[in-house]
Amino acid sequence: MDLSHIHFHDTGILRVVEDTTNSTLTMEVEYPVDWERNVFERRSLVFQNAHSYQVFEMAFHGPPTILDAAIVATEGRWQTVRLETNAGHRQVSCTSVVLTV
Repeated sequence: MDLSHIHFHDTGILRVVEDTTNSTLTMEVEYPVDWERNVFERRSLVFQNAHSYQVFEMAFHGPPTILDAAIVATEGRWQTVRLETNAGHRQVSCTSVVLTV
């Protein structure tokens, strides 16, 4: 899994939806499309074949913002993606991550 094509920094998490039928976890986000002009658009981060999602964040006013993302573990075909946020961190085990409009 390659995360380099997704610019995670300053992406605001608005809502998370689990689709058990398709084994996906979708984060609806405010994604920086023009960072220099401070332009953000609604996009979705889709974690495919997701089988684990954990949130380790403190109480926070407003939506959490992603600061960084990294693959922290591999088990079989699944990789664990850790999202560092301004409120703590989140982890998702999945086979791929896709940014959609």
